[in-house]
Amino acid sequence: MATVIGELGREKKESLFARRPFLRPKERDLPLQRNKSRRTLRLVHVLLLLGLQAGIFLAVRGAYLFLITWDQLTIRKVDVVCAKDKLRQTLQDHFAVPRLGNILLCDIQALRNDIRRLAWVKDVSIQKVFPSQLRIAVVERTPFAVLERDGLLLADEAGRVLERVYSLEEYRLPVISDENGFASDFLEKWEAAGHCLESLPRAERDRLAGIRCGDYGSLELLFKDDPVRVVVDRESPADSLALFRRRRPEWERLFGPLVAVNMCYDGRVYLKTTEPAGNAVPNLTKETE
Repeated sequence: MATVIGELGREKKESLFARRPFLRPKERDLPLQRNKSRRTLRLVHVLLLLGLQAGIFLAVRGAYLFLITWDQLTIRKVDVVCAKDKLRQTLQDHFAVPRLGNILLCDIQALRNDIRRLAWVKDVSIQKVFPSQLRIAVVERTPFAVLERDGLLLADEAGRVLERVYSLEEYRLPVISDENGFASDFLEKWEAAGHCLESLPRAERDRLAGIRCGDYGSLELLFKDDPVRVVVDRESPADSLALFRRRRPEWERLFGPLVAVNMCYDGRVYLKTTEPAGNAVPNLTKETE
């Protein structure tokens, strides 16, 4: 057997795959024979394939037409799940008449978009329950405050109007107003008032009658049981109100009954007291902390 000696004295055996196989005398390599026979499709085979495809298509088409016209798949019942009774009853009355047609053809997304146009609807999910039922689950909007804008309007946290308010006693929510009727910057002012309302302690929120917005970012708080109007810092309204509560007895002892307090100035509080007898101009005082 032939061997190859490497530089380090190792023997490397010649690969068996590199050597030609042993041949007997007068034998030679025979070339591989390829199968050159081909199968050809005849006309009858082509017609059979076309007929099979046509049969499958007609069967699918017939099944589809049957299903979309089958009376058993016509939507007959719509279940509405909603926490607000009035909204649930409105939707149930709307879908009381079977007019949605076949359940397979019912466009869930279009129906969902239609329901979301209702003022009280925040989100909605719709599920098909075969063979003939829809289940609608509604997430309703939560009233946040009463918006004073061309009348009293019930609004959610985002400022979306839900319905008109005819009695404040019905909802017992604070009224958010603007000195110019929200002629400009409505969303910015509504967001600032909402932040102020949510930052107040529960006891203060229960006493709060309303928040009045100003064009220069001021927020004036009005309380149900207190005539004093408190203008608080927009960035930290709760801290400003807490400071007013702590210092009010001292201020009234020094300056008399208060009418308004402005807490928006850094290191300084402006007080407005009741008008003294015989003086046409209110007494204005200020205090530096």
